[in-house]
Amino acid sequence: MIDPLLREQFARTLDRLPTADPWPALAESGFLDLLAPTGAGLPLDALFDLAVETGRRPAPPPIIETIAARLRSPDAMAVDDAEASLVASGMDAALARNLAAAAAAAQMTGAMQALLEMTVDYAGLRQQFGRPIGKFQALQQQLAVAVEEVHAATVAAEAALVGAPERIDRQRVAVAKIRAGQAAQILSATAHAVFGALGISAEHALHHYTRRLHGWRMVHGGESWWARELGQSLIDRDVDFITAIRQLSTPAETAP
Repeated sequence: MIDPLLREQFARTLDRLPTADPWPALAESGFLDLLAPTGAGLPLDALFDLAVETGRRPAPPPIIETIAARLRSPDAMAVDDAEASLVASGMDAALARNLAAAAAAAQMTGAMQALLEMTVDYAGLRQQFGRPIGKFQALQQQLAVAVEEVHAATVAAEAALVGAPERIDRQRVAVAKIRAGQAAQILSATAHAVFGALGISAEHALHHYTRRLHGWRMVHGGESWWARELGQSLIDRDVDFITAIRQLSTPAETAP
């Protein structure tokens, strides 16, 4: 994790970005060179907090993708596909996918945190049968499940973004992308059920979050693709299930 003051500064930078052309302000802020060897050269865990803050905004520019691309292309700007940019600049294709997928999972957790807050707040306002729908036990159970899913996805995404950018652990990335995708499906369905037709109106922010979440699910490998990768990697290691779980829980720097 990064210093809370740095995260706060990044959040303020996001909130003040010009809508028409945010890139000069972002370049001047120095955040785009967070991971670059010629810039701050920070480890991956610094990227997690910035990805969460970015994901919490309804329509942010591709900041995290650009930060990742600048690992190999110092002048990269407005990069929509970090994986393609990194491969084009010479990075191994598997490693490029690992990094891009982990960054996407982290942004998904930020979007889900904001979406969950919106949904819980609205459930306390929308009235049915003379009381807020958030008072109904059936909906409370759905929201409780959504909270658990978002928390699990957040833990998995944070665990994936550790260590040096070019030593990111593929199994941890697989878990993060799978859990983020599963949580996004559950939360999106619950949120749209709570908001009803209001959530798909052009004026409301809800659909901006849910559309981005489903888009992030598919980029750099969906849940099924990463599940196959994770399963095959465990088969190749030829270890029992408990040992495999322990290895996933070992910090990437010391994992065998």
